[in-house]
Amino acid sequence: MKDKKLLTARVILTALTVAAIAAIFYNSSLSAVESTEQSSPLTEWVNGILSSMHLPFAVTEKFIRKLAHFSEYSALGLLLSSTVFLYRQNRRKTVLTALPIGAAVAVCDELIQLIPEGRSCQVSDMLIDTCGIAFGTLIVLLFISIKEKSKKKRMKKKEG
Repeated sequence: MKDKKLLTARVILTALTVAAIAAIFYNSSLSAVESTEQSSPLTEWVNGILSSMHLPFAVTEKFIRKLAHFSEYSALGLLLSSTVFLYRQNRRKTVLTALPIGAAVAVCDELIQLIPEGRSCQVSDMLIDTCGIAFGTLIVLLFISIKEKSKKKRMKKKEG
């Protein structure tokens, strides 16, 4: 029964990870005009909220774009490291596998942006993306550590 649950979890997380990468690559394949059409309304929405709170600043579209990079790669980091952990069952191996794969996705993502009109490949985005992968991976590792400590506590209670 445990093996079937593990296999199911592996299949689901692998599919979600591949879907997340596909979505990221799709977004990178959009032209500059199409990409702006996605980020401009969000920038206006965030600035509307900031204005309604009477805050003396606004965010730029560039900030929203960089935040989107970090956010989507943090989500990918969560999925990727969770998937890798299910296969490797080792925190160190998870990090040593997930981070390079995530960084490779970031490089491919930026290279894809050389194709659509008005887009460009930026090393700064690769770095932001890789930081997102690391952040998502860190969250997963913290969750795994908490879960393992909780399991050890329960085992000690049963013994004592």
